[in-house]
Amino acid sequence: MDPNATLAEIRRLASAIRSDADAGIGASRLPLRSARLAELCEALDGWISRGGFLPDAWDPEIRGALRKLRR
Repeated sequence: MDPNATLAEIRRLASAIRSDADAGIGASRLPLRSARLAELCEALDGWISRGGFLPDAWDPEIRGALRKLRR
């Protein structure tokens, strides 16, 4: 499992669901997107719960190192 790719897809799906809801569209896509979102959340939770590493965006050490590089 790639937690970075999983988190990226979770964020994309959440944004798409929210955008569709705001626009009043996408009702036909909601069940598929919601099911996929739930699947990804469960997979990421399982990964982390079994000792897998955090996605880079959630790892404070990586975020701190990236901030230093950007300066």
